[in-house]
Amino acid sequence: MASNPDPVQIVIGYPDHELSERGSLCAFPYRLFSLEGDLFQALFDEKSDAVIIAGPSLPDRLPAGLDIVALISHKLFHDLDSDHPLHEKSVIVARKDRADLKVLFSPMDIRRSYGKVYLTGAGAGSRDYLTLRADALLRNADVIFYDDLIDTGLLDVYHAEKIFVGKRKGRHHTDQKAINSQLYQAALHKKVVVRLKGGDPLIFGRGGEEMAYLLDRQIDVEVVAGVSAVQSAAASAGIPLTLRAVSGGVTLLSAHNALAGARDHTLVYYMCASRLKELQCTLIEDGINPQMPVALVYKAGFVDESVCLTLVDSMHMQEHTSPLLAIIGRTALLYRMRPKILYIGQEPCRCLLPGKIISLASMKNSVNRYNHRDLSHFSGIAFTAPEQVDSFYDIFGHVSCHFVLYAYGKETAVKLRKQGYNATILELDPQN
Repeated sequence: MASNPDPVQIVIGYPDHELSERGSLCAFPYRLFSLEGDLFQALFDEKSDAVIIAGPSLPDRLPAGLDIVALISHKLFHDLDSDHPLHEKSVIVARKDRADLKVLFSPMDIRRSYGKVYLTGAGAGSRDYLTLRADALLRNADVIFYDDLIDTGLLDVYHAEKIFVGKRKGRHHTDQKAINSQLYQAALHKKVVVRLKGGDPLIFGRGGEEMAYLLDRQIDVEVVAGVSAVQSAAASAGIPLTLRAVSGGVTLLSAHNALAGARDHTLVYYMCASRLKELQCTLIEDGINPQMPVALVYKAGFVDESVCLTLVDSMHMQEHTSPLLAIIGRTALLYRMRPKILYIGQEPCRCLLPGKIISLASMKNSVNRYNHRDLSHFSGIAFTAPEQVDSFYDIFGHVSCHFVLYAYGKETAVKLRKQGYNATILELDPQN
């Protein structure tokens, strides 16, 4: 089976139980057939171009190399779990290198009508702690859901709809379930949603709960770090949290969790690229379960950041160069790989394509040259105007057919087709 043909017929496999309906799925020729055994292995073995499964059967994490190419509203299977957030939907999965299938199935992918949620840290205390990244998002937001522990005066300069969802002990303006639902509903209406939290959204801020709720419903979520209270407090008091030969680490605890009996901690180790074996031995000697999840983060925050999910028992088998950070604990299982899309335009914050949007301008170094010519960590490239096509190819040359080339407007799509692409071009409305 060719890796990226202009398809004459697409072979779609489904689990070995009867489909509840066999209506037309696609506008192109396809063949449905029942698969036994491992559905996803059939994709790697090229027995099928794609597999279609019921939403509730979607695993928490797809095997590496696979991706959801479409979330569809067709209820093709009898309900497996009527309480599941995707119980009335089905999912089409294919190999990540099948950009042609992402384009083919895109008209039926209901995620194209979804917005995006940014879980954003406002910093702790003064509005001066707001990051440039957070400011850019707030300026481009359609709606801002903000917390109690925020200098609310900072919101005055932003034109988005502002909704207060603060919670303080004994004074809950909005409960957490309602907040989750409000975020979801706003994203369903194709809005750029900023969930603004005091400090950092993933440090005792319940951001992890909101993220899990949205990801379970296939809403794209990006987390934007903020200056946490621990950083603000230490800086204000002039207290070093780490100091050579005095303090080699920091432990962050919640008194509420401790009093409730929660004792599990997430461990974070910096500078561990050349010390993974020694770190593994230390963890096991300290009684850490060898099956505890570990996320190894390379070049955190940079364009070519990558994350490898492993276990304590096998972490020493991973080969990484510096800088490397290890996050150890059950929360590491919440990691979900998001595609990276290179955006050739001026307003990446308004781009609603699912994934981490990285602007071409951010790849320039201080001498105005592109210091990352390797585009292999991207899954797609978004062009917002036809004149960008020639300038891009002048810099990078022709790119692999494994990329989805997102073209805003018909003229941009025509310009890309003149470069020799067709099956991997997805034309988008310039207004969206």
